[in-house]
Amino acid sequence: MYIFIVNTVAGRGQGLKIFNKLKKQDIFNQIRSRSFITEYPGHAELLAKQAVKMYPSKITSIIVIGGDGTLHEVLNGLGNYNNVSLSFIPAGSGNDFARGYHIKGNPCEIFKRIVEGKSKSFWPGSFSVNERVNERRTQVPRLFANSIGFGFDAEIVKAAQHANYKRWINKLRLSRIIYAIATVDVLRNFQPKSVDLVVDGKKKKIDNVWMVSVTNHPYYGGGMKIIPGTKNQPDVFPVLLVANISPWKVLALFLTVFWGGHIRFKEVSVEYVSSLQVYSESILEYQVDGQSGTCHSCRITKESNAREIYGIAF
Repeated sequence: MYIFIVNTVAGRGQGLKIFNKLKKQDIFNQIRSRSFITEYPGHAELLAKQAVKMYPSKITSIIVIGGDGTLHEVLNGLGNYNNVSLSFIPAGSGNDFARGYHIKGNPCEIFKRIVEGKSKSFWPGSFSVNERVNERRTQVPRLFANSIGFGFDAEIVKAAQHANYKRWINKLRLSRIIYAIATVDVLRNFQPKSVDLVVDGKKKKIDNVWMVSVTNHPYYGGGMKIIPGTKNQPDVFPVLLVANISPWKVLALFLTVFWGGHIRFKEVSVEYVSSLQVYSESILEYQVDGQSGTCHSCRITKESNAREIYGIAF
């Protein structure tokens, strides 16, 4: 049985349009399926949990129609059910996961590949945060599909989410420039942080930190190549660090990030690690799969057990 979890408002209503188009396809009527529509933020996570409890051994794949945020919710709803395969038909404004995993073509083509069983292994990232300094109790680990970042990029995501101009830019289908405008807004008032990093057990203190980012594939922010060449793999992930850089050079950095030119800046470093802990005495803004939050510390690892993502274009 195929389970559809559909965010009908994703991409200014693209989620609903795509789902209605799929229902008219002959292949849709040839499969057993159940469909669930999200009604509020976080609902997709609850629906995924309910689906695996209702059909514990009957699910062929859970098909997500929505944006990266919807996929993030479903991934966390599945939790430890890594034997349940995921399929993704992008309908959001950014669609970085689809870009990073070569989920290409129109929705009907992707749906056909899903039913044909064309898949690729995928290892999500895992993170847990503490909201207070020296807090012993840690949040239950959660998963991320795309990326998690701290500092400047996280504040950009927050600014973009709450910007008055976002709705109008999305209507014009110019979602990429939302982050460019938000970058300029945040740059005016951003204060670099001092953070402690524990990289594979080795601790180091770094001052004047602008951002720390971890990714599962090269893209974020609607197509920016934050860490070019990243390949999803078990146990290991790349960490990008930007520190001791001038504000004007940061602006230049974000102008080159669309093709990955920022990696050549001397203030930018990339290291592949198996575990990372981030600590700060002051509050850290973070973003995970495009959703913003705050913390004082965070631990990041990589899942060792592969999940299958269907709909890949080889």
